[in-house]
Amino acid sequence: MIDPATVCLFIPDGLTKFKNGLFNRIGDKIKRAGGCVIRGDYAALDSLPDAVIPIVGCSPQLRPLIDRWRACGRNRIQWDRGYVRRIFATWLPRGANGGFYRWHLNSFQMQTIRDVPSDRWESLLPGNASDPRRLTVLQWNMQGDHIVVAEPSPTYQASHGIEGWLRRTTIALREMTKRKIVVRGKECQRPLGDDLRNAHCLVTHGSIAAVEAVILGCPVFVHPDSAASLVGLTDLNKIETPIYPERERWLHSLAYSQFSEPELVDGTLWRLLD
Repeated sequence: MIDPATVCLFIPDGLTKFKNGLFNRIGDKIKRAGGCVIRGDYAALDSLPDAVIPIVGCSPQLRPLIDRWRACGRNRIQWDRGYVRRIFATWLPRGANGGFYRWHLNSFQMQTIRDVPSDRWESLLPGNASDPRRLTVLQWNMQGDHIVVAEPSPTYQASHGIEGWLRRTTIALREMTKRKIVVRGKECQRPLGDDLRNAHCLVTHGSIAAVEAVILGCPVFVHPDSAASLVGLTDLNKIETPIYPERERWLHSLAYSQFSEPELVDGTLWRLLD
């Protein structure tokens, strides 16, 4: 459990109205609990006392700070849109009332499969078979042919120092396989499920498209920082032999790593954050 009195939420400049409102509501709750908020001042963020845990999102300006914190073992909390029932930027059924957000201590995404109950995952599933909001986990497709490559956004690439990832990855794949490669740009409007139909696998760095692909029954190749690495592979040299592991405990863990907006302010986040 994290004590909110020991954290500091960083609110960057230039947020949309929606994001600014969300950050402000969370920041107000943190301040009432004894924590603090920093707005747009990266130097102040980097000068926080060691006992204070910074809470940051994903932006290129944070990269040198996060690299330094990782190197020296300083605790940090990272948050972003959730894995399932996100409010937008998803090809799975969306969440209501603000959707879900992932929060992790010292990692960009979930890095372990935990022994947690199924209740939070089951709460994401309601809906009858004809309901477009129903969330369904599909069986693994083991007979696919083409490879889907999901390109990270420019902001993501700059934040992780992987500029040029798509070019390097497609070159590597063409040296390893004769399979057709289907590239999905970050702003691609084709439904992800259409590209994954009869796909051999999906390849990306840390895009949540990998999490969604696993739920849709498509094996994945990703960077170790991706939550999907726990049920996929990270070595492209094995591109012809993807894996199809059991996903139940992974799904349960995902649900315990994301929180609705009410849970961000009612204490549930701090109780379950791991």
